[in-house]
Parts: sequence; structure tokens; C-alpha cells
Amino acid sequence: MILPPRPQNHRPLDRSRRTLDLPVTVDPPPPQNRPELDRFAVPPWNPRSPEWLAIEDSLPADHRARAIDEAVDQLDLAVLFASYLGVGSKAHRPDLMLKIALYEIQTGHHSPDQWAKDTCDRRCLQWLGLGIAPSRSRWYAFRDRVGPLLETFHRQILEGAVAQGLTTASRGSLDGTLIAAHASRHRLVNLSRLRRRLEELDRVIAADKTRQDPGPIPGWMARHPATRQRQRYRFREAQRKLLKEHARNARRPRDQRQDAEKIVISTSDFQAALGRDKEKVFRPLYNLQVVQDIESPLVLGYEVFAQATDAGTLMPLRQRAHDLTGIWLKEILADAGYASALDLFDCAQADVQLYAPYQENDRTEQRRAQRPQRQIPKSEFVWQAQEQVYVCPQGHRLTRISQETRERAEGRTVEVRTYRCPKEHCQQCPLARRCTSSAKGRTIKRNEHEDLIVAHQAKMQTPEAKAIYRKRGQTVELRFADAKAHRGLRRFSGRGLERVRIEVGLCVLAHNLLVVRAAGQRKAADGQNGTSCQDAA
Repeated sequence: MILPPRPQNHRPLDRSRRTLDLPVTVDPPPPQNRPELDRFAVPPWNPRSPEWLAIEDSLPADHRARAIDEAVDQLDLAVLFASYLGVGSKAHRPDLMLKIALYEIQTGHHSPDQWAKDTCDRRCLQWLGLGIAPSRSRWYAFRDRVGPLLETFHRQILEGAVAQGLTTASRGSLDGTLIAAHASRHRLVNLSRLRRRLEELDRVIAADKTRQDPGPIPGWMARHPATRQRQRYRFREAQRKLLKEHARNARRPRDQRQDAEKIVISTSDFQAALGRDKEKVFRPLYNLQVVQDIESPLVLGYEVFAQATDAGTLMPLRQRAHDLTGIWLKEILADAGYASALDLFDCAQADVQLYAPYQENDRTEQRRAQRPQRQIPKSEFVWQAQEQVYVCPQGHRLTRISQETRERAEGRTVEVRTYRCPKEHCQQCPLARRCTSSAKGRTIKRNEHEDLIVAHQAKMQTPEAKAIYRKRGQTVELRFADAKAHRGLRRFSGRGLERVRIEVGLCVLAHNLLVVRAAGQRKAADGQNGTSCQDAA
């Protein structure tokens, strides 16, 4: 076997102390809970095999594969082993496959197809997996098998981190990013075209059942009869979703309705939302939401939504973080997308301190400076709670003239009231030109949660709130930068919301495992330094 030259700074690893060098980060599983490995195929190599030892000697001591190997060994994988029934041909050991999958995720390879290729070509993966080389189909099956178990592993890591004092898990920084779905942006169809394709597909499938010649097959149609059945299922689900979009579009005000022919969907991934990504490209995409711990680099929670905005994701993500840590977030840092009136109401009900600008972002001040003020702002009108009226800068009263119910995310509604100053006052007012151009008089709208909005805006102007909010740029925004630049998370490899969540879950699992391991190493190093200082004294 031809080995690559060793780096000059390479330090051989002392195998006799390999397991002793790792500090205990998560309680290792007790021996009686670890299933017997007799039900699984014996790996081609073992730690005494010449092939494995050759790679071991050439692998640097600080190689990421070693970190993944040691971190996964601290997890209790009993549920993963138990998910195999032990019938049929023996499966590859799932702990070895998990190590390879997490390493691939960390190096930006998210597709099981790529994992199958790399296990044959990359020496570090051969070292991690003791020489196993699962087929492409087995890697896809393993990804789907490990998906429902990821929450168990996340809880192990985060609960262990809380027990060790690495975090209180009560303060989080929240943000989201749009990531492209595994679907083409050039093959979107509207309802009329989808119906025509479904009719054509039904005709060909009927011919398949009677074993008749279906005639010429269109380019968009699947070539194999079994694949056409799955394609028809996707098309029918896409049709159901499009019908819901048409119904929602019909409920909008007439001047806000979209042209029915322009309401489109992706038949490759019908669950994906449609919107513009960070590069302003209109495409199928998913919304990845993450809660980053403020006290450590740990990710406390994550979720993927099939929507193009952040509306309505604050409380579901807080619930998700509680599911993984067992602790409710009491302090949340977020941007303006999470500070709607309903979000402020939910936070008040849950006794959560939300630090987020209300209807502002980093460019708000710049736009205000460039654009002249068109009218006197609402903030200069005084609300008289007892009389339920607004008072303008000239002392005139604005009384309520109407009330409307507006739809918000997840089917929720909010009441909005409109107040107007009598036109005779506005026409004679010396500030009329700066205040309104309407002949009917100046109007102001008031949300039913306006008191919460005003109190929140006042809180965000305090020095304490500004100091706390600055931590947001040092936490969750760095996590997304790392995920896209270093982990290659710019386009999902799987289709459908379930597989997209599995992909994100593996990314978060690999990240948190390495964070906890690094924290344990620092703690062990500090302990050794303290012991050395005491000995020297």
C-alpha cells in the first residue's frame, strides 16, 4: 500500500492511551445497554489490522476524523442498534456509518450518494469505518433510519452540556436563512398545466396496467411504470397544495390578488416554498431556523419551515428548543422579522424577554436619512387611553371610525382600528402640508396590541437592551456563515420536508458533538494546569 508522506509536524498517536486522552463530555452508555454486535456484519478491519494501522500512523493527531470518532463513542446509540431487526443479510454496524456520515456532513458532503463514493476513496473514512464500504442504497436507507432518532441524540448532548455547566440553555439568539431546495427553478408549473400532465400520466398508467403500448412518452414523464406511480402521487399532492394557494389568493383584497396563471409549484419537491433567496433568485426553497446559545457555541434548537418568511416561527422554535433541552428560553435575541404584534403578545404571555427591533433593520436609519419625511410620524400623536382617542401635535382629537380583522401567519388574526381627525381641523391646521394630503383628514391605525409595541420600542432604546442585542451578531449569524461557507449548506440534497430536516439534524449533531468535546478538552487542560501549579507551589 502506497502511503502519502507524513507531514513534518506529524506526531504519532500513543494507542495505549487513546481512550484516556478524551475527557468525559457526555456520560458513556453502560456496558449492559450496548447491544451485542453479533447481529451485524463484521467490519473488514479491526484496530489490529495492518491496513487500519497504516492509516492510523499517517493520520495527524488533530485530524477531524479522530474528533468525530471520539465524540460519537460517547453517545448512547442503543436506540440506533435496536432499530435493526436482525433479519435478512447482516447490516453494517450503524455506529461506524454514523461516524462516516457526520464526518462527511462536516466537510460539506451532504448527499448519501457522495458518502458511498467517498468511503471507497478517502482514507480517513476507511479508518473511521474500519474498512466498510456500504452501497449507495444502504446509505440512503441509513439516512432515513437515523432521522427519527436524531432528537434522542440531541437531547443526550444538550442535557449533558447543561449538567456540566456549559450552558443554562435559557438564553438564545434566533435567526433564519433561506436554503435552496433540491428542485429546479426552471420547471415550475401552474394549475392548468399540472392538470393536463396528470391527465396524460393517468392515461399512460392505465396503459401500463393493461400492458398496452402507451405511445410516445413526454420528456417530463418518468420512464419506468413503478416510477410513474410515485410521480403521480407527487403530482396529486402538488395539485392539492395549488388548490389551497388559489383559495387563499381568492380571499385577498381584489387589488392584492395574484394572477391565477402565475401561481406555480415545483413537482419535484411539492412541499418546498417558492420565494427569492439571498441572491434574489426566485426558486423552490426552505426556511432554516436556528436557536444559538448565547453562552456557548451550542445550537439549542433548530427547525425547517416550508415558507419564505420568518412570520410565525418564534414560538414554534422556542418549543423546539425546549423539546431538545428540557428548559424554556427566557431571553431571546432576534431580528425585526420576529417582533410582530402577535410575537410580542406571545412573549408577554410566556414571560419571555424578547430583544428585537420593531419594524426596523440595519438599513432603516440610512433610508430615513436619504428619504425626506413625508408626514408627521405617528409617535408624535399622543394616545389618551381613558378617552380612546389620539391627540395630534395641535391638540385636535382623532376618533375611531372603523375596525378591521387582518389575517396573519398560521391562521391567526389581529384587530386594527382606524382613527381620523375631522377634516375641518386638518384643512385649517398650519401643519397640514407636513401631516396629510388627504381631504378627509389625517388617519392613524392602532393595533390591538399597541401598548405592547410601544413598551417594546421604549425598551429597545435603553442602553441595557442595546448591549444585549449586540451579542446577536456574535452568535447565530456566525453559525449560518459557517454552515454555508464551510459546511456547504447552500442547497439541500434530499427532497421533502422530512429529509431536509434530517440533513439539518445531522449538521447540528456533528456541530454540537464537537463543541462539547472541545469544551471537555479545555476543562481537562485547565485541570491539569491547576494541578501543575499546585505541585509547583
